[in-house]
Amino acid sequence: MSPPLMQDVLCTILLELPLKDVVRSSVLSSKWRFVHKINPKFRFDGKTMCSANSKYGSEQYTQEFIRNVNTVLQQHKGDFVGHFEVRFDLSRELAIHLDNWVGFVVSSNVQNLAFDLVPAEFRGHNDRYLLPSKLLDSASTSCLQNVQLGFVSFKLPSQFSGFPNLRKLDLQFIDVTAKDLEDMLSSCSCIAWLSIVRRHLDDELKVDLPLPSLLYLSVAHCRVTGVKFNAMKLKSFNCRGSRYPIDLTQSLELKDAHLYFFDSVTLEYTLSTLPTVLPSVEYLYLRATATLKTHTLLENTCRFSQLKYLQLELYMVYEDADNILSLASILRAAPLLENFELHISVCSFAHLGWEPLRSLPRCPHNHLTNLYISGFIACTGQLEFLLHTVENAPVLEVLTLDPAFRSDKKVGGGYDGPTDVFFSRVREISRRYLIGRISPTTKLCIL
Repeated sequence: MSPPLMQDVLCTILLELPLKDVVRSSVLSSKWRFVHKINPKFRFDGKTMCSANSKYGSEQYTQEFIRNVNTVLQQHKGDFVGHFEVRFDLSRELAIHLDNWVGFVVSSNVQNLAFDLVPAEFRGHNDRYLLPSKLLDSASTSCLQNVQLGFVSFKLPSQFSGFPNLRKLDLQFIDVTAKDLEDMLSSCSCIAWLSIVRRHLDDELKVDLPLPSLLYLSVAHCRVTGVKFNAMKLKSFNCRGSRYPIDLTQSLELKDAHLYFFDSVTLEYTLSTLPTVLPSVEYLYLRATATLKTHTLLENTCRFSQLKYLQLELYMVYEDADNILSLASILRAAPLLENFELHISVCSFAHLGWEPLRSLPRCPHNHLTNLYISGFIACTGQLEFLLHTVENAPVLEVLTLDPAFRSDKKVGGGYDGPTDVFFSRVREISRRYLIGRISPTTKLCIL
Protein backbone atom coordinates (compact mmCIF):
# COMPACT_ATOMS: atom_id res chain seq x y z
CA MET A 1 0.00 0.00 0.00
CA SER A 2 1.21 3.55 -0.72
CA PRO A 3 2.58 5.65 2.17
CA PRO A 4 -0.01 8.11 3.58
CA LEU A 5 1.60 11.14 1.93
CA MET A 6 1.78 9.48 -1.48
CA GLN A 7 -1.81 8.29 -1.10
CA ASP A 8 -2.96 11.86 -0.42
CA VAL A 9 -1.15 13.09 -3.53
CA LEU A 10 -2.76 10.39 -5.66
CA CYS A 11 -6.20 11.24 -4.26
CA THR A 12 -5.67 14.90 -5.11
CA ILE A 13 -4.67 14.06 -8.68
CA LEU A 14 -7.57 11.70 -9.24
CA LEU A 15 -10.14 14.13 -7.86
CA GLU A 16 -9.18 16.58 -10.63
CA LEU A 17 -9.49 14.04 -13.46
CA PRO A 18 -12.64 13.21 -15.43
CA LEU A 19 -14.02 9.83 -14.39
CA LYS A 20 -13.26 8.44 -17.85
CA ASP A 21 -9.54 9.06 -17.20
CA VAL A 22 -9.77 7.86 -13.59
CA VAL A 23 -11.11 4.51 -14.78
CA ARG A 24 -8.30 4.22 -17.32
CA SER A 25 -5.69 5.03 -14.65
CA SER A 26 -6.66 1.95 -12.64
CA VAL A 27 -4.83 -0.29 -15.10
CA LEU A 28 -1.49 1.39 -14.33
CA SER A 29 -1.06 -0.13 -10.88
CA SER A 30 -2.96 -1.99 -8.20
CA LYS A 31 -2.04 0.90 -5.89
CA TRP A 32 -3.78 3.35 -8.21
CA ARG A 33 -6.77 1.06 -8.30
CA PHE A 34 -6.92 1.18 -4.50
CA VAL A 35 -6.76 4.97 -4.45
CA HIS A 36 -9.45 5.13 -7.13
CA LYS A 37 -11.81 3.28 -4.82
CA ILE A 38 -11.69 5.99 -2.17
CA ASN A 39 -12.48 8.81 -4.62
CA PRO A 40 -15.69 10.28 -3.05
CA LYS A 41 -16.83 12.43 -6.02
CA PHE A 42 -18.61 11.02 -9.07
CA ARG A 43 -19.46 13.34 -11.95
CA PHE A 44 -20.93 11.54 -14.94
CA ASP A 45 -21.22 13.96 -17.86
CA GLY A 46 -21.67 12.78 -21.42
CA LYS A 47 -19.30 15.50 -22.63
CA THR A 48 -16.40 14.06 -20.64
CA MET A 49 -17.39 10.39 -20.33
CA CYS A 50 -17.74 9.63 -24.04
CA SER A 51 -15.08 9.48 -26.72
CA ALA A 52 -14.90 11.89 -29.65
CA ASN A 53 -15.78 9.03 -31.97
CA SER A 54 -19.30 8.78 -30.52
CA LYS A 55 -21.64 11.23 -32.17
CA TYR A 56 -23.61 13.28 -29.65
CA GLY A 57 -27.19 12.02 -29.33
CA SER A 58 -26.54 8.76 -31.16
CA GLU A 59 -27.30 5.28 -29.80
CA GLN A 60 -23.55 4.58 -29.65
CA TYR A 61 -23.05 7.73 -27.59
CA THR A 62 -25.72 6.68 -25.08
CA GLN A 63 -24.46 3.11 -24.82
CA GLU A 64 -20.86 4.23 -24.25
CA PHE A 65 -21.98 6.59 -21.50
CA ILE A 66 -24.03 3.89 -19.77
CA ARG A 67 -21.19 1.37 -20.06
CA ASN A 68 -18.63 3.76 -18.56
CA VAL A 69 -20.90 4.67 -15.64
CA ASN A 70 -21.68 1.02 -14.88
CA THR A 71 -17.95 0.22 -14.91
CA VAL A 72 -17.23 2.87 -12.30
CA LEU A 73 -20.14 1.93 -10.07
CA GLN A 74 -19.20 -1.74 -10.15
CA GLN A 75 -15.72 -0.88 -8.88
CA HIS A 76 -17.17 1.22 -6.05
CA LYS A 77 -19.98 -1.04 -4.94
CA GLY A 78 -20.36 -0.72 -1.17
CA ASP A 79 -18.16 2.40 -0.91
CA PHE A 80 -19.14 5.72 0.62
CA VAL A 81 -19.66 8.39 -2.08
CA GLY A 82 -20.06 12.02 -1.09
CA HIS A 83 -21.02 13.46 -4.49
CA PHE A 84 -23.02 11.75 -7.25
CA GLU A 85 -23.86 13.66 -10.43
CA VAL A 86 -25.38 12.53 -13.75
CA ARG A 87 -25.72 14.98 -16.65
CA PHE A 88 -27.13 13.36 -19.76
CA ASP A 89 -30.16 13.67 -22.03
CA LEU A 90 -33.04 11.53 -20.81
CA SER A 91 -33.94 8.52 -22.99
CA ARG A 92 -35.81 5.27 -22.42
CA GLU A 93 -32.61 3.27 -22.44
CA LEU A 94 -30.99 5.59 -19.90
CA ALA A 95 -34.05 5.45 -17.61
CA ILE A 96 -33.66 1.68 -17.19
CA HIS A 97 -30.12 2.11 -15.87
CA LEU A 98 -31.00 5.17 -13.80
CA ASP A 99 -33.08 2.93 -11.53
CA ASN A 100 -29.96 0.89 -10.76
CA TRP A 101 -27.89 4.01 -10.24
CA VAL A 102 -30.44 5.29 -7.73
CA GLY A 103 -29.95 2.04 -5.86
CA PHE A 104 -26.22 2.81 -5.75
CA VAL A 105 -26.97 6.32 -4.45
CA VAL A 106 -29.10 4.90 -1.63
CA SER A 107 -26.54 2.29 -0.58
CA SER A 108 -23.63 4.78 -0.73
CA ASN A 109 -25.22 7.40 1.59
CA VAL A 110 -24.72 10.15 -0.99
CA GLN A 111 -24.85 13.68 0.42
CA ASN A 112 -24.74 15.70 -2.81
CA LEU A 113 -26.97 14.44 -5.63
CA ALA A 114 -27.60 15.79 -9.15
CA PHE A 115 -29.74 14.26 -11.88
CA ASP A 116 -29.65 16.78 -14.74
CA LEU A 117 -31.56 14.96 -17.49
CA VAL A 118 -32.87 17.96 -19.44
CA PRO A 119 -32.64 17.21 -23.20
CA ALA A 120 -30.63 19.62 -25.31
CA GLU A 121 -33.63 19.75 -27.67
CA PHE A 122 -37.15 19.06 -26.43
CA ARG A 123 -38.82 18.27 -29.75
CA GLY A 124 -42.15 17.71 -27.98
CA HIS A 125 -40.59 15.32 -25.47
CA ASN A 126 -42.53 15.79 -22.23
CA ASP A 127 -41.78 12.56 -20.37
CA ARG A 128 -39.88 12.82 -17.11
CA TYR A 129 -37.77 10.28 -15.26
CA LEU A 130 -39.82 8.93 -12.37
CA LEU A 131 -37.70 8.87 -9.22
CA PRO A 132 -37.93 5.49 -7.45
CA SER A 133 -39.65 5.71 -4.08
CA LYS A 134 -36.60 4.24 -2.33
CA LEU A 135 -34.80 7.56 -2.87
CA LEU A 136 -37.49 9.30 -0.83
CA ASP A 137 -37.53 7.03 2.21
CA SER A 138 -36.17 8.17 5.56
CA ALA A 139 -32.80 6.41 5.25
CA SER A 140 -31.93 8.20 2.00
CA THR A 141 -33.42 11.62 2.65
CA SER A 142 -31.62 12.00 5.98
CA CYS A 143 -28.24 11.85 4.19
CA LEU A 144 -28.95 14.35 1.39
CA GLN A 145 -27.63 17.88 1.81
CA ASN A 146 -27.58 19.26 -1.76
CA VAL A 147 -29.96 18.08 -4.51
CA GLN A 148 -30.39 19.10 -8.15
CA LEU A 149 -33.18 17.48 -10.17
CA GLY A 150 -33.76 18.26 -13.83
CA PHE A 151 -36.44 16.64 -16.00
CA VAL A 152 -37.71 14.23 -13.35
CA SER A 153 -41.06 13.51 -11.74
CA PHE A 154 -41.82 12.21 -8.28
CA LYS A 155 -44.66 11.44 -5.95
CA LEU A 156 -44.14 11.56 -2.21
CA PRO A 157 -44.69 8.28 -0.37
CA SER A 158 -47.43 8.20 2.25
CA GLN A 159 -44.83 7.90 5.03
CA PHE A 160 -42.57 10.64 3.73
CA SER A 161 -40.54 12.02 6.61
CA GLY A 162 -38.83 14.92 4.87
CA PHE A 163 -35.29 16.10 4.16
CA PRO A 164 -34.00 16.98 7.64
CA ASN A 165 -30.46 17.92 6.50
CA LEU A 166 -31.10 19.40 3.05
CA ARG A 167 -29.35 22.74 2.53
CA LYS A 168 -29.70 23.38 -1.21
CA LEU A 169 -32.43 22.34 -3.69
CA ASP A 170 -32.40 23.09 -7.42
CA LEU A 171 -35.49 21.94 -9.38
CA GLN A 172 -35.75 22.33 -13.17
CA PHE A 173 -38.52 21.07 -15.47
CA ILE A 174 -39.91 18.79 -12.78
CA ASP A 175 -43.33 17.16 -12.76
CA VAL A 176 -44.96 17.17 -9.33
CA THR A 177 -48.31 18.23 -7.89
CA ALA A 178 -48.64 21.51 -6.01
CA LYS A 179 -49.49 19.62 -2.80
CA ASP A 180 -46.50 17.25 -3.03
CA LEU A 181 -44.19 20.16 -3.75
CA GLU A 182 -45.54 22.10 -0.77
CA ASP A 183 -45.27 19.04 1.50
CA MET A 184 -41.72 18.38 0.37
CA LEU A 185 -40.59 21.98 0.86
CA SER A 186 -42.36 22.18 4.22
CA SER A 187 -40.16 19.31 5.40
CA CYS A 188 -36.90 21.11 4.56
CA SER A 189 -36.41 23.01 7.80
CA CYS A 190 -32.67 23.48 7.16
CA ILE A 191 -32.86 24.56 3.52
CA ALA A 192 -30.93 27.76 2.77
CA TRP A 193 -31.01 27.89 -1.06
CA LEU A 194 -34.00 27.09 -3.30
CA SER A 195 -34.45 27.47 -7.06
CA ILE A 196 -37.50 26.36 -9.07
CA VAL A 197 -37.36 26.71 -12.85
CA ARG A 198 -40.15 25.98 -15.36
CA ARG A 199 -42.54 24.17 -13.07
CA HIS A 200 -46.07 24.72 -14.39
CA LEU A 201 -48.35 24.15 -11.41
CA ASP A 202 -51.32 26.23 -12.59
CA ASP A 203 -51.73 26.73 -8.86
CA GLU A 204 -50.17 28.74 -6.06
CA LEU A 205 -46.57 27.96 -5.17
CA LYS A 206 -46.67 28.27 -1.42
CA VAL A 207 -45.16 27.02 1.81
CA ASP A 208 -47.19 28.09 4.84
CA LEU A 209 -44.94 26.42 7.42
CA PRO A 210 -41.86 28.43 8.44
CA LEU A 211 -38.61 27.89 6.56
CA PRO A 212 -36.34 29.43 9.20
CA SER A 213 -33.05 28.85 7.32
CA LEU A 214 -34.02 29.91 3.78
CA LEU A 215 -31.75 32.71 2.57
CA TYR A 216 -32.10 32.56 -1.24
CA LEU A 217 -35.24 31.94 -3.33
CA SER A 218 -35.54 31.91 -7.12
CA VAL A 219 -38.71 31.24 -9.13
CA ALA A 220 -38.20 31.41 -12.90
CA HIS A 221 -40.48 30.83 -15.88
CA CYS A 222 -43.08 29.01 -13.77
CA ARG A 223 -46.78 29.03 -14.60
CA VAL A 224 -48.23 29.68 -11.17
CA THR A 225 -51.07 31.77 -9.75
CA GLY A 226 -48.96 33.22 -6.96
CA VAL A 227 -45.90 32.78 -4.74
CA LYS A 228 -46.16 32.71 -0.96
CA PHE A 229 -43.35 31.70 1.40
CA ASN A 230 -42.96 32.00 5.14
CA ALA A 231 -39.22 32.65 5.19
CA MET A 232 -38.25 34.99 8.00
CA LYS A 233 -34.50 35.04 7.23
CA LEU A 234 -34.75 35.37 3.44
CA LYS A 235 -32.05 37.69 2.08
CA SER A 236 -32.32 37.39 -1.71
CA PHE A 237 -35.29 36.84 -4.05
CA ASN A 238 -35.20 36.30 -7.82
CA CYS A 239 -38.39 36.20 -9.90
CA ARG A 240 -38.43 35.78 -13.68
CA GLY A 241 -41.49 35.34 -15.89
CA SER A 242 -45.09 36.49 -15.86
CA ARG A 243 -46.23 38.82 -13.11
CA TYR A 244 -48.34 37.25 -10.36
CA PRO A 245 -49.12 37.99 -6.69
CA ILE A 246 -46.09 37.66 -4.42
CA ASP A 247 -46.39 37.31 -0.66
CA LEU A 248 -43.11 37.61 1.21
CA THR A 249 -44.46 39.80 3.98
CA GLN A 250 -42.81 37.59 6.62
CA SER A 251 -39.38 38.17 5.05
CA LEU A 252 -38.44 41.31 6.93
CA GLU A 253 -34.71 40.74 6.30
CA LEU A 254 -35.02 40.56 2.50
CA LYS A 255 -32.36 42.91 1.11
CA ASP A 256 -31.81 41.89 -2.51
CA ALA A 257 -34.54 41.44 -5.18
CA HIS A 258 -34.29 40.80 -8.92
CA LEU A 259 -37.59 40.97 -10.82
CA TYR A 260 -37.78 40.16 -14.55
CA PHE A 261 -41.40 40.56 -15.65
CA PHE A 262 -42.61 39.67 -19.13
CA ASP A 263 -45.85 41.55 -18.53
CA SER A 264 -46.48 45.27 -18.61
CA VAL A 265 -45.92 46.99 -15.27
CA THR A 266 -47.59 50.26 -14.34
CA LEU A 267 -46.00 52.94 -12.22
CA GLU A 268 -48.87 52.49 -9.75
CA TYR A 269 -47.93 48.81 -9.30
CA THR A 270 -44.28 49.68 -8.77
CA LEU A 271 -45.07 52.24 -6.10
CA SER A 272 -48.01 50.62 -4.32
CA THR A 273 -47.45 46.85 -4.48
CA LEU A 274 -43.68 46.37 -4.55
CA PRO A 275 -42.90 48.37 -1.39
CA THR A 276 -45.46 46.22 0.44
CA VAL A 277 -44.05 42.97 -0.95
CA LEU A 278 -40.43 44.05 -0.40
CA PRO A 279 -40.60 46.30 2.67
CA SER A 280 -36.93 46.07 3.65
CA VAL A 281 -35.23 45.72 0.25
CA GLU A 282 -31.96 47.61 -0.19
CA TYR A 283 -31.04 46.48 -3.74
CA LEU A 284 -33.78 46.23 -6.37
CA TYR A 285 -33.50 45.29 -10.03
CA LEU A 286 -36.69 45.54 -12.09
CA ARG A 287 -36.98 44.71 -15.77
CA ALA A 288 -40.33 45.10 -17.51
CA THR A 289 -42.38 46.87 -20.13
CA ALA A 290 -43.48 50.08 -18.44
CA THR A 291 -46.81 51.86 -18.70
CA LEU A 292 -46.61 55.37 -17.23
CA LYS A 293 -49.84 57.11 -18.39
CA THR A 294 -48.96 60.41 -16.72
CA HIS A 295 -46.01 62.81 -16.41
CA THR A 296 -46.93 64.05 -12.92
CA LEU A 297 -45.95 62.78 -9.49
CA LEU A 298 -48.07 60.03 -8.01
CA GLU A 299 -49.49 60.90 -4.61
CA ASN A 300 -50.25 58.62 -1.63
CA THR A 301 -47.75 55.94 -2.65
CA CYS A 302 -45.89 53.53 -0.37
CA ARG A 303 -42.20 53.93 0.35
CA PHE A 304 -39.07 51.86 -0.18
CA SER A 305 -37.87 52.92 3.23
CA GLN A 306 -34.48 51.14 3.01
CA LEU A 307 -33.77 51.10 -0.73
CA LYS A 308 -30.22 52.23 -1.55
CA TYR A 309 -29.46 50.74 -4.98
CA LEU A 310 -32.02 50.69 -7.79
CA GLN A 311 -31.73 49.36 -11.34
CA LEU A 312 -34.66 49.83 -13.71
CA GLU A 313 -34.62 48.33 -17.20
CA LEU A 314 -37.75 49.64 -18.88
CA TYR A 315 -39.19 49.18 -22.35
CA MET A 316 -41.64 51.90 -23.36
CA VAL A 317 -44.02 52.53 -26.21
CA TYR A 318 -43.84 55.76 -28.19
CA GLU A 319 -46.92 57.17 -26.47
CA ASP A 320 -45.14 57.11 -23.09
CA ALA A 321 -42.03 58.96 -24.25
CA ASP A 322 -43.41 62.25 -22.90
CA ASN A 323 -44.36 60.71 -19.54
CA ILE A 324 -40.86 59.76 -18.37
CA LEU A 325 -40.87 62.65 -15.92
CA SER A 326 -43.29 60.64 -13.75
CA LEU A 327 -40.40 58.30 -12.87
CA ALA A 328 -39.45 61.00 -10.37
CA SER A 329 -42.17 59.43 -8.22
CA ILE A 330 -39.87 56.46 -7.67
CA LEU A 331 -37.08 58.70 -6.42
CA ARG A 332 -39.54 60.38 -4.11
CA ALA A 333 -40.59 56.98 -2.73
CA ALA A 334 -36.97 55.99 -1.98
CA PRO A 335 -35.58 58.69 0.32
CA LEU A 336 -32.33 56.78 1.08
CA LEU A 337 -31.46 55.97 -2.54
CA GLU A 338 -27.74 56.31 -3.26
CA ASN A 339 -27.24 54.65 -6.67
CA PHE A 340 -29.78 54.77 -9.49
CA GLU A 341 -29.34 53.03 -12.85
CA LEU A 342 -32.05 53.71 -15.42
CA HIS A 343 -31.85 51.68 -18.63
CA ILE A 344 -34.66 52.89 -20.81
CA SER A 345 -35.63 51.83 -24.33
CA VAL A 346 -38.01 54.25 -26.01
CA CYS A 347 -38.73 55.16 -29.62
CA SER A 348 -38.69 58.95 -29.85
CA PHE A 349 -36.79 61.97 -31.13
CA ALA A 350 -34.25 64.27 -29.53
CA HIS A 351 -35.69 67.43 -27.98
CA LEU A 352 -36.09 70.09 -30.68
CA GLY A 353 -35.76 73.09 -28.39
CA TRP A 354 -38.82 75.18 -29.12
CA GLU A 355 -41.17 73.37 -26.75
CA PRO A 356 -40.87 74.26 -23.03
CA LEU A 357 -39.66 71.60 -20.59
CA ARG A 358 -42.05 70.78 -17.78
CA SER A 359 -40.94 70.71 -14.16
CA LEU A 360 -42.13 69.27 -10.85
CA PRO A 361 -42.08 70.68 -7.31
CA ARG A 362 -38.71 70.39 -5.61
CA CYS A 363 -38.05 67.16 -3.76
CA PRO A 364 -34.47 66.82 -2.46
CA HIS A 365 -32.75 63.46 -2.92
CA ASN A 366 -30.14 64.01 -0.25
CA HIS A 367 -28.43 60.62 -0.53
CA LEU A 368 -28.23 60.18 -4.31
CA THR A 369 -24.54 60.11 -5.30
CA ASN A 370 -24.54 58.13 -8.55
CA LEU A 371 -26.93 58.41 -11.52
CA TYR A 372 -26.48 56.32 -14.68
CA ILE A 373 -28.90 56.48 -17.63
CA SER A 374 -28.50 54.28 -20.72
CA GLY A 375 -30.67 54.62 -23.80
CA PHE A 376 -30.51 58.38 -23.23
CA ILE A 377 -31.48 60.00 -26.54
CA ALA A 378 -32.31 63.43 -25.06
CA CYS A 379 -35.99 63.22 -25.90
CA THR A 380 -38.25 65.66 -24.08
CA GLY A 381 -39.36 63.23 -21.35
CA GLN A 382 -35.80 62.08 -20.62
CA LEU A 383 -34.51 65.65 -20.43
CA GLU A 384 -37.28 66.62 -18.02
CA PHE A 385 -36.50 63.67 -15.74
CA LEU A 386 -32.75 64.29 -15.92
CA LEU A 387 -32.98 67.98 -15.05
CA HIS A 388 -35.44 67.35 -12.20
CA THR A 389 -33.11 64.73 -10.73
CA VAL A 390 -29.83 66.68 -10.90
CA GLU A 391 -31.45 69.85 -9.57
CA ASN A 392 -32.69 67.90 -6.53
CA ALA A 393 -29.52 65.87 -5.87
CA PRO A 394 -27.20 68.18 -3.90
CA VAL A 395 -24.57 65.46 -3.21
CA LEU A 396 -24.51 63.89 -6.69
CA GLU A 397 -20.94 62.75 -7.37
CA VAL A 398 -21.15 60.98 -10.74
CA LEU A 399 -23.59 61.45 -13.64
CA THR A 400 -23.25 59.11 -16.61
CA LEU A 401 -25.33 59.40 -19.77
CA ASP A 402 -25.09 56.62 -22.37
CA PRO A 403 -27.02 57.09 -25.64
CA ALA A 404 -26.81 53.33 -26.30
CA PHE A 405 -29.39 51.20 -24.51
CA ARG A 406 -27.51 48.66 -22.39
CA SER A 407 -29.28 45.55 -23.73
CA ASP A 408 -28.63 46.60 -27.35
CA LYS A 409 -24.87 46.43 -26.93
CA LYS A 410 -23.44 43.26 -28.41
CA VAL A 411 -21.00 41.04 -26.52
CA GLY A 412 -18.23 41.77 -29.00
CA GLY A 413 -18.44 45.50 -28.30
CA GLY A 414 -20.38 46.44 -31.43
CA TYR A 415 -23.65 48.30 -31.43
CA ASP A 416 -26.42 48.04 -33.96
CA GLY A 417 -28.28 51.28 -33.34
CA PRO A 418 -28.28 55.03 -34.07
CA THR A 419 -25.34 56.57 -35.89
CA ASP A 420 -22.46 58.58 -34.46
CA VAL A 421 -24.05 61.74 -35.87
CA PHE A 422 -27.15 61.13 -33.77
CA PHE A 423 -25.03 60.41 -30.69
CA SER A 424 -23.13 63.66 -31.19
CA ARG A 425 -26.42 65.54 -31.32
CA VAL A 426 -27.53 63.88 -28.06
CA ARG A 427 -24.28 64.86 -26.33
CA GLU A 428 -24.58 68.47 -27.49
CA ILE A 429 -28.17 68.78 -26.24
CA SER A 430 -27.30 67.15 -22.89
CA ARG A 431 -24.40 69.46 -22.14
CA ARG A 432 -26.38 72.55 -23.16
CA TYR A 433 -29.24 71.84 -20.79
CA LEU A 434 -27.03 70.73 -17.89
CA ILE A 435 -25.07 73.99 -17.78
CA GLY A 436 -25.94 75.83 -14.58
CA ARG A 437 -28.06 72.97 -13.30
CA ILE A 438 -25.41 70.40 -12.39
CA SER A 439 -23.12 70.92 -9.39
CA PRO A 440 -19.48 71.88 -10.19
CA THR A 441 -18.38 68.97 -8.01
CA THR A 442 -20.33 66.40 -10.04
CA LYS A 443 -18.29 64.32 -12.47
CA LEU A 444 -20.13 64.29 -15.82
CA CYS A 445 -19.51 61.45 -18.25
CA ILE A 446 -21.38 61.35 -21.57
CA LEU A 447 -20.45 58.22 -23.50
